[in-house]
Amino acid sequence: MSELNDLTKRHDRHIESVDWLSDAVLPAAITLTEVLEPSEGKSAIIFPPTFAVRNAPHPYQIDVLNPNIPPQTAKPEEEVNNCLIDSVGSQANRMEPCFKTSPLSELVPQIEVELRTASKDGETNVKVNLLEIGHRIADGAVRFSDLRDDVTAAIEAMKADANAEKLAKLAPTSLVFGFWDSRPDTTMFKYGRLLSSTIRATNVAVVKRSAQFSPAFDPSLIGLGDEVPEVGEPTQTAEQEAGKAGDGKDPLSKLGLRAAPAVNTHGGVRVFGQIVRRTQISLVALRSLAVTKKTSDGGGLEIDKEATLKLRRYVLGLALVAARCQAHYALREGCLLVRSGEPESKLVYTDGKRDEFEWDLEQVWEYAKAAANKFGVGESPKRFSFSAQRANEEVKKLKADKSAKKRKSSS
Repeated sequence: MSELNDLTKRHDRHIESVDWLSDAVLPAAITLTEVLEPSEGKSAIIFPPTFAVRNAPHPYQIDVLNPNIPPQTAKPEEEVNNCLIDSVGSQANRMEPCFKTSPLSELVPQIEVELRTASKDGETNVKVNLLEIGHRIADGAVRFSDLRDDVTAAIEAMKADANAEKLAKLAPTSLVFGFWDSRPDTTMFKYGRLLSSTIRATNVAVVKRSAQFSPAFDPSLIGLGDEVPEVGEPTQTAEQEAGKAGDGKDPLSKLGLRAAPAVNTHGGVRVFGQIVRRTQISLVALRSLAVTKKTSDGGGLEIDKEATLKLRRYVLGLALVAARCQAHYALREGCLLVRSGEPESKLVYTDGKRDEFEWDLEQVWEYAKAAANKFGVGESPKRFSFSAQRANEEVKKLKADKSAKKRKSSS
């Protein structure tokens, strides 16, 4: 208990409400740097994420910084290109759902949005946890549910009164990972990420791969030898690149009964530099969170220092847990990464000074649990209903508005 109290006091020095002069000498961020490598070894090929690109030699996001040096001959201090392995959005979407499962589920409210659909076969219920929803509290799944009024009130409290307490009680991970309530008839309020993380690799070379599919039976043996592809039909490779491998004109290819080559498709990258996960918790953003109350004369607002400290401890605890909650980095098929060496964590100040930051996982877990208990985690679990009718009405309204604008511009 004394260790936990000491840890709380250390963290409090970084997140308490202070005047602007004192704030200038407080740390700006906590950073975490992890060097990673493929589970199969440093020389193994890994597969970065692919993106929809046109007229490009590959679908990977690789920024060339020095085209004059081949990646495989670059010196350790030279960075000739930089490859995105996992984006800030993808990392957030990997960390946030970790709070669905025990014991991390104890730290946040468990809220579900349910869609009920009726058909001739009966009623179908589809449930989704708020922790899995891409845009968090600003998502359409929330906007067209009976959770909307609670969310709007919480965002308005933050927007108008700088009071983050309601939002932290309802959807605290939306404060950790950010949100933007930007759709029509919403608050138009944006809150940036408090925790950001990306994985990048340096000095990579793109490699190719080829494959050959052979059916179990020769088409001629099953009376289909005369079935030949139509002239000009897309090849299997082209179809795969377009994501339409089953949409070709050839019935045999559709049914998986014809031999199909896939030649010189993208086959991942070989990393000659380093794979690094860089994570940052913005203490500047954390210190901007507050619980406010009316002044004694009722003419304005003031910070409730005790409640604000409880809020900031809670959100810091969530961020410290979230940053380290991925036990491994199984990013996608062909990209399982593991740590190479011990992580390095620092407290970073505005003058560039960097102090060691003790990021012991057991201590962090105890700190987060204690902070959540003191703050008071919102009631859980809760379930809200999605209104398909309301969503359809909004779509019809937007279509009508678009048609009206088109008619007006053409007249």
